[in-house]
Amino acid sequence: MGTFEIKELNFLNSNSSIFICACEPSGDLYGSLFVKNYLYNRCKRIFGVGGEDLKNAGVSLIYDYHNLKTFGFTLGLSAIIKNIKMYRMIARSLFQIKPDFFIPVAYPGINLLLCRYAKRLKIKVIYLLPPQLWIWGSFRKYFIKKWVDIVVSVIPFEYHFYKQKKIRVTYWLNPLLKELKKYQRDDYTKRIGFMPGSRTSEIKRNLPVIIELISHLQNKYNLEYSIILHPDTSNSKTLNKLRFLPNVKLIVRERYREMRNCDLIVTCSGTASLECSIMEIPQIFFNRPGFLDYYVFRHLFNIDEYNLVNLYYRKKIVPVFVMRKKEKLRNLMLQELENLLRKMPD
Repeated sequence: MGTFEIKELNFLNSNSSIFICACEPSGDLYGSLFVKNYLYNRCKRIFGVGGEDLKNAGVSLIYDYHNLKTFGFTLGLSAIIKNIKMYRMIARSLFQIKPDFFIPVAYPGINLLLCRYAKRLKIKVIYLLPPQLWIWGSFRKYFIKKWVDIVVSVIPFEYHFYKQKKIRVTYWLNPLLKELKKYQRDDYTKRIGFMPGSRTSEIKRNLPVIIELISHLQNKYNLEYSIILHPDTSNSKTLNKLRFLPNVKLIVRERYREMRNCDLIVTCSGTASLECSIMEIPQIFFNRPGFLDYYVFRHLFNIDEYNLVNLYYRKKIVPVFVMRKKEKLRNLMLQELENLLRKMPD
């Protein structure tokens, strides 16, 4: 597969400048690890768009992404307006700073257009976590060839996909493999964790299912229950009802430690599912998509698998439940959960 190599970065020095753009939590996480591993000791002028992770990695944030909370194809008018405003502001910052490198992270809806603008400014573009052409929209390969200098992939088969498309790509061994191995279990109380997602729209759809699952399980099993949240969602109005759930812990900080102490986790996002896999925590994945996402846009997909772990390893490892009907989803999830709980050692 080859080693990680970006020749352009060899010319970085203390006078170089970089602009990194992560518009969602997973991009913020991977972007921060990229900065820590490859940029911070070689270049002190790093600006960007992101959240807490990039900020803690030493990036000077010029814009916070927290207002972008949409997921999937279905965007509300207000979200589209926010995206347009955000694009204009970032483009203005790129023009003012004129960095040596622009590093977009995932989120192609905005970032791919920003790649185009960066090339117009003669800025080198390194795309970290590139558009998932293998899922949909393979026509975007023409834009990537034209606007991106090199792609950085953390998924083995994606690396080969881009190679086959004759797009310059390098493979970065997923940094989470090293980052998460340092967490060891220190509490052996039998516990189930629930991770409803990191975007408000995602949580709004998945949370009612989780609440019903917990209520049912509490009547049958003497276990601890944790709802593990991304820090961005801790003030969300949709989470207020959780505060009244009896004997359920809400975890916002030190979420990896809490994950490591779970016997089983129900996940709703790809990154969380991959994190569970790396830490070798049994899991179930579910998602309740938006109406148009489920009934219209999913038919544009080139794949039938929705879970990142199963895609990453190219085999069925994680049980997956993706459907719109809440009652059917809940019943199938309960059946799977109870099967797994019966197999758990006492």
